[in-house]
Amino acid sequence: MNRSDSFRFLSRALAFVAVASLAACGGGGGGDAGVSSLGGLIGGTGFKGPVAGATVTAYALNSGAMGAQIGSARTDTSGNFNLSIGNYSGPVLLQLSGGSYPDEATGATMPMAAGDVMTAALPTVAANASISGVQITPLTSMAQAMAQHLSGGMTDANITSANAAVGNYFIVSDILHVPPMNPLVAGSGNAASQDAMNYGMAVAAMSQYAKGLGMASSSAMVTAMMSDASDGIMDGMMGTGPVMMGGMGMGMAMPGSAGTTGLASAMSAFLASAQNKSGVTASMMQPLLNRLNSSNGRMFGSGPPAMANGTMRGTAFDGSVRQATVTAFAVSNGAMGPQLSSATSDANGNFSLAIGNYSGPVLLRVTGATYVDEASASPMTMAAGDVMTAVVPTVAAGATTDGLWVTPLTSMAQSRAQAMSGGMTDANITTANISIGSYFMVSDILHVSPMNTQLTGSAASATQDMKNYGVVVAAMSQYAKNLNMAVSSSFVVAMMNDASDGMLDGKMGSTAISMPMGGMMGGSTMMQANAGTSGLANAMSNFLGSAANLCGVTSTDMAALIAKLTSSSGQI
Repeated sequence: MNRSDSFRFLSRALAFVAVASLAACGGGGGGDAGVSSLGGLIGGTGFKGPVAGATVTAYALNSGAMGAQIGSARTDTSGNFNLSIGNYSGPVLLQLSGGSYPDEATGATMPMAAGDVMTAALPTVAANASISGVQITPLTSMAQAMAQHLSGGMTDANITSANAAVGNYFIVSDILHVPPMNPLVAGSGNAASQDAMNYGMAVAAMSQYAKGLGMASSSAMVTAMMSDASDGIMDGMMGTGPVMMGGMGMGMAMPGSAGTTGLASAMSAFLASAQNKSGVTASMMQPLLNRLNSSNGRMFGSGPPAMANGTMRGTAFDGSVRQATVTAFAVSNGAMGPQLSSATSDANGNFSLAIGNYSGPVLLRVTGATYVDEASASPMTMAAGDVMTAVVPTVAAGATTDGLWVTPLTSMAQSRAQAMSGGMTDANITTANISIGSYFMVSDILHVSPMNTQLTGSAASATQDMKNYGVVVAAMSQYAKNLNMAVSSSFVVAMMNDASDGMLDGKMGSTAISMPMGGMMGGSTMMQANAGTSGLANAMSNFLGSAANLCGVTSTDMAALIAKLTSSSGQI
């Protein structure tokens, strides 16, 4: 069995769920190939440069909030898509993920980074209507984020208001339907309207700004712009907190001028560069440059309407974590639904996610983190495909949820809740979080702060809960080190898979779990049946007696948990 086999369950847990009643889906070529001729159709283009091979998913909007998936399609090499939405009538959210695009400033083909999406919100579509020419771009994404955070959420009125506000800010008459000019195409400015020029150059300026900051992926700049726009003011803030930007090897706060004079400067730099093949000059863009240079960042004139600023704040922890991409997903009918928000953690693993007026359970996912491994004291980066997760019972619309932790233990609980009958319902989420907490003698895995075993003397101020939490995480690191695994994050994924069926026995159901070793040799090894019981107890004892344990906790302090794990049957 290879790694993908053992990870199959988690992949399903973290995939968008297709609605069974979907009539058909398709895409490619900008035509109707593979799309049902019955029911409503939405066609258009994903553009940050044409985004090829991306998944475009349509969601119903009910009372301003995201509802069920109603269609899905893939983009072709030109970014075109067509999808069927059956006989649905109402507002629609389109979400584009994955795929790759030609980056304007560098000319390189870049993948849409994990956690980054582009979106567009459409006011009510009529049942069985055929809609074409819809654009999904950084500008429609900013408008969707703003509409989501307006009081009442993504209603027709708020969608229309937000789309108009972003269009006015960038001097584009209709961001949903004007095709942006592609400045990488020679002479593209010759036949382009001023609307199309402004649109294309605004997108290119974001690419140039990302290049100027040394960001590895300009899609991360789109995510930052969405976060900045969500409160209606381009000031580098998301409500009262700074927007953290990823893609640079370390998180950094978004400059306050990024969406105003910063974007104007980047636009001027792009216009003067060899990458600009459109024939459009700075003089042709002067009105937009003047607007951005003189802007106070307010997209609604004197100030934004009432906003619904639901926020989730917390910390990612697997040892000291930094540069993590933290993404929040809605949970609908027990399954993972559309992405609500994405942000980059700070140097201490702290994150803040704006989720607008969303109400319901939330799945948090951490990817790409760099962390200091407890057992080896070495910096490690999570392997591609490795994640940490946490699932939170229903949050109220507009509420602030503070003090959340995303750890290996919350990850095991999320995996367990997903596998239970009915999936991630409030009842199952609560049961799974309590069960994992009970197994490791931690009263509340979502809110108790794990003690950091890498900090000298940290045990002095830690409760037994905090000690148990921190030392369990360190024991997983030690177990991975004992096996010579290249990154301990892969052992966390194995523990998630092992926990999914409620029994820690090295199996996922009846299938043994294969763990990747990574490193120069590669290969894999089978998870031991006692990995989550006596094996973890032994690793805990090993760690406590090692020089890597700086916290001051001893085996005597942990005797009760070690004894429990040693004698455990593995039943969660």
